[in-house]
Amino acid sequence: MTTQRDRVDQAIRRAVETALPQINGIDFDAALTSDVGLDSVQVMDLVMEIEDELDISVPVEVLAEVQTLNQLGERLRAMIRGSSR
Repeated sequence: MTTQRDRVDQAIRRAVETALPQINGIDFDAALTSDVGLDSVQVMDLVMEIEDELDISVPVEVLAEVQTLNQLGERLRAMIRGSSR
C-alpha cells in the first residue's frame, strides 16, 4: 500500500529527476538552490510538476518558506491532509 508520504516523495523525486536528469541520487535534506543546484525558474517548474502529479495547488509563499526537499514534502503532506478534511 502506498502511503501519502510515499506518494509525495515519489512526486518530488520524479520532478527533481526531470529538472536535473544528470543527478545521481536525491538527498531530501539538501537545500533546493545551493545543494541541489536549482535556480528559481527550475524550482517553479519542479513545483508545477508536483502540483500536476498530486492534483494540488501550492501557494507561492510556500516556496519562500522551504529550504530543503524534506521541508517541501512536509508542507505538501500538510496541504493534502488539510484539503482532505
